[in-house]
Amino acid sequence: MLNATERSCATVVLAVLVFPACILCAAHGAATTRPAADVVAPEARLQTDLIPHGGDAADDPAIWIHPSDPEKSLILGTDKRGGLHVYDMEGKDLQTCGDGCRPNNVDVLYGFTLGGQVADLAVASTRASKACGVKVWRIDPARRRLTDITAGGTQKVLDGEVPYGICTYRSARTGKGYCFVTHYDGRLAQYELQDAGEGEVKAVEVRTLKLRSCVEGCVADDELGWVYFAEESTGIWRFAAEPDGGEQGKLIAKVGEHGLTRDVEGLTIYAAAGGKGYLIASSQGNDTFIVYTRQQDNRYVLTIDPKAGEIDDVDDTDGIAVTNLATSKRFPAGFLVVQDGSTPRGRQNFKLYDWRDIAGKRLLIDPTWNARDRKKRS
Repeated sequence: MLNATERSCATVVLAVLVFPACILCAAHGAATTRPAADVVAPEARLQTDLIPHGGDAADDPAIWIHPSDPEKSLILGTDKRGGLHVYDMEGKDLQTCGDGCRPNNVDVLYGFTLGGQVADLAVASTRASKACGVKVWRIDPARRRLTDITAGGTQKVLDGEVPYGICTYRSARTGKGYCFVTHYDGRLAQYELQDAGEGEVKAVEVRTLKLRSCVEGCVADDELGWVYFAEESTGIWRFAAEPDGGEQGKLIAKVGEHGLTRDVEGLTIYAAAGGKGYLIASSQGNDTFIVYTRQQDNRYVLTIDPKAGEIDDVDDTDGIAVTNLATSKRFPAGFLVVQDGSTPRGRQNFKLYDWRDIAGKRLLIDPTWNARDRKKRS
């Protein structure tokens, strides 16, 4: 979510005279008429420490799963007024990386070959004047610490302009690692992440794409070879994720259908065995999360509309992330983590929802499928 000075792609709102009842319907969209059976209302089970900066600061989370001890997994969260924060599975802030680089979106890339060794990376779009582009950190599983390994300090993207969203993709066909970067004006670019020597990583542009208007949220499906982009005022687009996948995308979910309300923000994928699972979108305009099938038709399934419990409800959510894997006794079947744009304490943070509370008897629960174990496609 952009603040007033950053929203270069904001649409102009036209004031019209309408009855109050119509205003109410427009604000809530299809959520006011959707059957109750299509809505689940989980309560947050945990929340992270607050982001240190006030105002619109927190934006996007990512989840890193520890290779041998799930309880040592990490949540990464961006502070777009500061740095990248590293939280443990109790929500405690363990580390701040690149303070002042102003990361907007972050994602995790598993299995990158660096200096002949396999490494896990955190990759973020950064918007500070002295760190404008993409930054890469190596995740140390023994110390649970992140180390900046960006060649040149920052990798320039989009011809040196300020990036917006980012997501990573690891090709099941070649094993290569990529990141997709989005821009306020709808430009999209794909970069191959390469070993730059001396333990550093660089980003080399391999493809450009274009949508008509502002795009932030994106997510790639490593196994099925798709990448999804959230065009905020239009809906969700799907493209082939390989660099030779062409320029033709498909609009698989439209604003105004099934309660999807502008701005369409964060996207994430709940992966299960056999290519099953779900694509989940943050429908910021009505504070809900829309669930679609992961498989090719991307059919609407249900809506997540969180409610307040011991922890407050979430509003104006930007980024989201989900895992199917057990991470702790508290979350033995995975969890959904979302940015909360408004908290009673004046600073933002991230809320965690037990996947079992979301899935109930309607959705899959598969805590065994692991992205680290998958093989390359032939």
